[in-house]
Amino acid sequence: MYELLILGALMSRDMSGYKLGRVLESILVPRRKISNGVMYPILNKLAAADDIVFVPAKADTRGKRLAQITPQGRAHLHEMLVAPVAMDAKRESIYRFKFKGMGNEPLAVQLQILNEYKAAVITDLEVYQRIYLHLQKKLETAAPDRVSGLEWGIRTLELQIAEGETKVKWTNQQLANLGPAEVNGGNQQND
Repeated sequence: MYELLILGALMSRDMSGYKLGRVLESILVPRRKISNGVMYPILNKLAAADDIVFVPAKADTRGKRLAQITPQGRAHLHEMLVAPVAMDAKRESIYRFKFKGMGNEPLAVQLQILNEYKAAVITDLEVYQRIYLHLQKKLETAAPDRVSGLEWGIRTLELQIAEGETKVKWTNQQLANLGPAEVNGGNQQND
C-alpha cells in the first residue's frame, strides 16, 4: 500500500526517506507516525525492484541521497493506480494515495479513479442511511436504559453521513474540474 504513495510522491520530485515519511504520515487515514524502520525497508524493496534509484542530493555535502522514480517505477505506479481497491479498512488511505499520484495519468484513468471512489462512498452512505433510519425507529420504542446508547449511535452515524456527503461533493468538484460532462456520465448524483 505504501509503495503507491511513495511512487506517486516521487512523480513530482526526488525526495529523501525522511521527507517521504512525512508525506506518508500526512495522508494516512487515520493519521499516524511512520518510523524509519518502516520507511527504509520499503524504499530498499522499491530499489531492489528497480522502481526507484538513489541519487546524491545536489546541495548536500553530507552524502544525503534522494529517491528518484525510474521508468519501471512509473509503469508500476500506473498498474497500482488502475488496480481495483478492496472494500476494507485501508480503502480510504489507498484512494488518497491514488489521488496524490494520479496527476500524470491520462484523463480516462483520473476519471476512473474518481468515479470508483465516488461509487464506494455512495455505497457507504446508503448503508449508513439505512442503519440511521433503523436506529431512529428503535429509539421510538427503546427501553429507557437503551436510549442513550441509541442516541450516540445515531449521532455517530450523522457524522459518518456528513463525511460521506462531503466526500461525494468533493469528488463531484474534481470530476467537474476535469470535464463537467464526465461526472458520472453527466449525472451529478448525491450533490
